[in-house]
Amino acid sequence: DVTPTGAAQAIDLQMDGAIAEFSRRRMFGGEIGEIFIIPTGNHPLRPKHILLAGLGTFDRFTRDVLELVAENVIRTLVRSGVDDFATVVMGGSSGKDISVSLQHMLAGFVRGLLDADESHDFRRVTLCETNLERFNEMREQLYRLASTELFDKIEVSFEEEELPVPPAMAAQARGLGSMSEAPTYLYVQGDTVNGSVEFQASVLTSGSKAAVMTGRKLVANSDLTKLLAEIERPDFKKAIAQFGAKVSELVLSRDILTVLATMHDKHLVVVHDATTSRVPWETMRVGQWVPALAGGLSRRYSAENLSVAKLLEQRKKNPVLKILLVVDPTSNLEGAVREGERISKLFSSRPGFTLVTRFQAQATKQVLLKDFSSGEFDVMHYAGHAFFDAAKPSRSGIICAGNQILSGAELVSLARLPNLVFFNACESGRTRKAKADKPVRKRIEENIGLAEAYLRGGVANYIGTYWPVNDAAAMTFAEEFYMNVINGIPLGQALLLGRQKVEALGSVDWADYVHYGSADFLLKEKS
Repeated sequence: DVTPTGAAQAIDLQMDGAIAEFSRRRMFGGEIGEIFIIPTGNHPLRPKHILLAGLGTFDRFTRDVLELVAENVIRTLVRSGVDDFATVVMGGSSGKDISVSLQHMLAGFVRGLLDADESHDFRRVTLCETNLERFNEMREQLYRLASTELFDKIEVSFEEEELPVPPAMAAQARGLGSMSEAPTYLYVQGDTVNGSVEFQASVLTSGSKAAVMTGRKLVANSDLTKLLAEIERPDFKKAIAQFGAKVSELVLSRDILTVLATMHDKHLVVVHDATTSRVPWETMRVGQWVPALAGGLSRRYSAENLSVAKLLEQRKKNPVLKILLVVDPTSNLEGAVREGERISKLFSSRPGFTLVTRFQAQATKQVLLKDFSSGEFDVMHYAGHAFFDAAKPSRSGIICAGNQILSGAELVSLARLPNLVFFNACESGRTRKAKADKPVRKRIEENIGLAEAYLRGGVANYIGTYWPVNDAAAMTFAEEFYMNVINGIPLGQALLLGRQKVEALGSVDWADYVHYGSADFLLKEKS
């Protein structure tokens, strides 16, 4: 759940974005000890293969994990007949002491070699580092370790070579290009304890001084439910700043808030599990910092066995954004009909957009399954009812004509899906009111359940809402969002610009939009 940066991103530039694409597709999960090998083919790289090693979630990255991963790496290479490789210090950007990390990585290498390399064919490990201070620290640690029992059974010699500045870094220094800045990650898990939830949160900062901070907070379920109920109050518009501060202070420890308060210019990625999914992270405020309105905020869902994302890269090269618009399949939602009319009017006469509409009775399950698997659409925009299965949220889905359910589970077998599903949870009313059709807690659970279902089905990006959006705000957001993505703006930035435009209207609906997926995902490449 962490986008490739640093060395991985530098290699990715030479691989024409292959690593980033595989990451977006969830082809490589990054579980502890998981190994993923990519041939370099004709790309301008010296080695024949690139090996990616899973370190697990950053909040549980320990010395034992590092040793296990290092052992798996060298075991894989030895068994494959590879006798030398180059690497950076694994987990070097996770805030661990570089000398300690190096020691435990080498311990894993040695353990794997002694067990797997029976014929003693393996020759060399090359350690790479671009920061001179860190390099000197590594060198000192290597010489110290050479005289310890770690290398009692291995003959060790050292060579040192200073290479030219890598082309990607040289181009960046000359202003010819740049590697995107890493976001800040907030990883949150919840454990239920006697009517309360213990929020276990970790922050991973970025850059050369990357660090991990972890904290815990015990929250009574009743307190969280009471706070969520404030969204229904008529004066919520005036109180959203205080509400966002309450959200942050209720579920995050003081240490976590202190670290987050220094991240003002960063995009924030919230990686959460099912238990903590009902927190409206988009509303959070830390001091004067509102992530969703500053650097932007996106989510990733931390769950086992998420399906590989089934997206079509070739659609990004098509200058036309093709939207499948599904409107009111149950024929009983006036608000959904208005939304369909609004979206149709917005794009019907604009160049660069093609809309295919399935209206009411046209939106049968059979037709939508065919549409989904056609590979023709960039976006599926749905205005209608959802079905929520509380016992197994992954079986949740949208309600088609004839009240048939198109669940996320039914998408697993499809080969090609829209790159983005935009679901607008519609109710009989189109504006939030004191007495809503459903309690906000129930709506949040249903929307998160639908997001999980479609992510498990293989959707790469999902946008949903917490509450019914005001018509003016929805129109403003849709126009700003879609216009930006068609001009080659990444989803996260387009979402941020849409939120800011809605906030400028004086509407609280900027906090309503929830994005699961990659903030740097492009629906359309710049022409």
